[in-house]
Amino acid sequence: MTELPWIDWDAAEQVALQLVKPGPGVTRGERDQIVGQLRQQARRATEIIIDASGLPLAGQARELVVDRRNLVRVNVATARRLTDSLGPAPDGPLGQAAGRARGTTIGGLLASLGGRILGQYDPFGGPPTLYLVAPTIMAVERQLKVDPTDFRMWVVLHEQTHRVQFANAPWLPDHLVGLVVTMLTADEQPLWQNLDQRLAKIRRDRAEGRPISLRLINAVSAPELVAALDQVTAVMSLLEGHADVMMDRAGRSVIPSVATIRARFNARRARGGIHGLVNRLLGMDAKLAQYADGARFCRQVIRRGGVGLLNRVFESPATMPALPELLHPEQWYERMTGVPRDADGQA
Repeated sequence: MTELPWIDWDAAEQVALQLVKPGPGVTRGERDQIVGQLRQQARRATEIIIDASGLPLAGQARELVVDRRNLVRVNVATARRLTDSLGPAPDGPLGQAAGRARGTTIGGLLASLGGRILGQYDPFGGPPTLYLVAPTIMAVERQLKVDPTDFRMWVVLHEQTHRVQFANAPWLPDHLVGLVVTMLTADEQPLWQNLDQRLAKIRRDRAEGRPISLRLINAVSAPELVAALDQVTAVMSLLEGHADVMMDRAGRSVIPSVATIRARFNARRARGGIHGLVNRLLGMDAKLAQYADGARFCRQVIRRGGVGLLNRVFESPATMPALPELLHPEQWYERMTGVPRDADGQA
């Protein structure tokens, strides 16, 4: 097992805080208005999601409205908790310098992502916390030219769906941490080792239309790492796609302009040009694929078996779809129901 390279998280936080942009200019009245509204909507949204999803538990969680700098601090703190237990800081100056370099690189990435994230649910700290990033929400609603009240509720519904997911799957945080640890500590291998497996994986990824950033990672990574990454991709795709489906499903009753918001938001996600290039460089193409693949899986399962069948994914790691099942929902449907894909008259 490869020892996890040490990361200087203090350097990461310092760089990220220096680089992250504060967001659009607002008056004090505008700031107070969005903070108050998001807090009110967060309190209201949980029961709406429970009704729409059929998942009965909401659990206990804090609901905080934050700015981008505080989001950076939150993400650094979470990453520090997850990685510090895997190895101590090196004693020598070379190891410490390498750790600072890694931290600096990660800090730049966190600064870039800090201007994109609308909200985040963190189940790994104590207590679990839902964060709503007011400056970014305001920036995107202005860019899309949508109703601010409707858009804010739409975002809140997505994040509260994540809260409900984890409340109904208490095993999920430990499962994700275990997969991430496997990824971080996987043995490195020369590119020519297991070359036949790598080439086969590249061909499968291309045939499935997997994002370029994931295809590149898979091409140079050991099979153990690729297998763990596939599992993480499947879980995160399911969670993000489920939240996307539920925010729209719940939004029909409480957000008059939900169809307009979804159409404009999807168009924003699909931007090409320099924005598309940046997304690929940051790995955001993989993140965007998670939403699309997971939502497609959820819609197809609901269409064939209803919300009750879909909710079986939260029972245990064994009922979560593997990546091939996520990309081909009929395989998961057959495994869960025992009904062959053609027996009910559907392909």
